[in-house]
Amino acid sequence: MIQRVWIKQVRNLDEVFIDLTNSKHCFINGNNNQGKTSILEAISLAIDLKSPLQDDLDKVLQEEKDSLFVGIDFEAKEKERWYLKYKRNGKKEIYKNSKLITKTSQQDYFCEYISADALHIFQKDPDFRRKLLDRFCCLKSNDYEVALKSYEKQLRQKNKYLKQEKVDIIFLKTLNAGLAKQGAVIVLKRQEALVEIQEKVNEIIHEMQFIEKKVEIVYEKKRIENPENTTYEDIFYKTLNEDMEKERILKYTLSGPHRDDFKLLLASKYIFDFYSRGINRSFAILFQLAQILCLKDSKTCLCLLLDDTLAEIDHDNKEKILSFMKRSMQLFYATTKHETALIEGDEKLVVVKKGKVVSG
Repeated sequence: MIQRVWIKQVRNLDEVFIDLTNSKHCFINGNNNQGKTSILEAISLAIDLKSPLQDDLDKVLQEEKDSLFVGIDFEAKEKERWYLKYKRNGKKEIYKNSKLITKTSQQDYFCEYISADALHIFQKDPDFRRKLLDRFCCLKSNDYEVALKSYEKQLRQKNKYLKQEKVDIIFLKTLNAGLAKQGAVIVLKRQEALVEIQEKVNEIIHEMQFIEKKVEIVYEKKRIENPENTTYEDIFYKTLNEDMEKERILKYTLSGPHRDDFKLLLASKYIFDFYSRGINRSFAILFQLAQILCLKDSKTCLCLLLDDTLAEIDHDNKEKILSFMKRSMQLFYATTKHETALIEGDEKLVVVKKGKVVSG
């Protein structure tokens, strides 16, 4: 559990200190553009060493400043102090208990940022969902991360080669064999992951008494049918070879894990087509919560960073979700609304105005 947070020169935050030694959760309140999200972003920087909002950390650093600083005190297996210094030249210095460490020393821990855009899980294109699933699978398995990087590298190589006027069919088949081998690992791990997430989502909604309907998550392999008594690797390789003429014309690879998708069904109906925005948002959040709980045995989620996450959800369901979250992990919840009805005593209320904590 995080006990203290120090932030300096992150976006519009000059210097912020939050003390949670007597509180488990933190509600961050304030109007728009005052610094609430920047606090969540800074905490993510300290734990994951990256921003959930911006790849270019120079844009997170205050203008005309050379460095930003974020520190956290927390207690998980033992008490620790982490400190990150980021310089405008891209250099990161990470300290654990005052000693300079490498990034790999933090790999047992992560945090999860869930914004009001959580709804995009079911609204955006398949690439958005694939990235979300790939992140989970990479956290779950180093072998998956190796296979994914290898597949993406070979895919770039093949797509670049397809842009040439003349291609060697034998060489293309060699590239296809490599894609089929790594693609088979990726698809199997993704399917296993979705089964695990599906089971966890159903456990959560049962415990919360959220809705008396069963969730099913279906993995969709685009353009590849996997009949009985055939392996995915064999059928994928065959499909790639059959598509060679089409791919030479279109200049890109038509099938594979990079084109796949998944759907969430509620009572056998696709949630995006048949249910309200509030229900879609609720299950997008529950999907991410299920991922975190599935990682519990191998990784430690230090906290949930919620950025007006529960907007558009009715009060009763909001209360159920928030109550479950609070039992399961530490929350930092940023919102413009004074939702005092959801504050029960083990939360600290922090009010932010113009980049400063004015209360709490």
